[in-house]
Amino acid sequence: MKASRTARGDIIAFFESVLERRFSDAERALNAIMEKRFGNSEFKEGYLNALRGILLSSRSGDERDFLNKAPFDEASMKTYRREFGAFLKEGVHTPFDTGYFSAWSDFIHYRLNTKK
Repeated sequence: MKASRTARGDIIAFFESVLERRFSDAERALNAIMEKRFGNSEFKEGYLNALRGILLSSRSGDERDFLNKAPFDEASMKTYRREFGAFLKEGVHTPFDTGYFSAWSDFIHYRLNTKK
């Protein structure tokens, strides 16, 4: 996670709130993250865009969204983490793309670590 300690705390609070379906708390955490500094501005915008998408998908429950249709058992999440990591290691992406997939990677990593 390429974020300051305070931003990291807000990101974790965001993930917890989304997974517990406390959307008002997730929005507050997202607003706090927006105020923090991490990465360059394009990286940050990609990261925030992914977080907004995670929140929207979770809130809507739309079955067409990755968050709602993909299996999130431990084996599947390890595969996603590996695939997101491989994408990030390719190194030919814009900072926006790197930020976007970093957020998804952080989310999957959080779920694996907390078993949520």
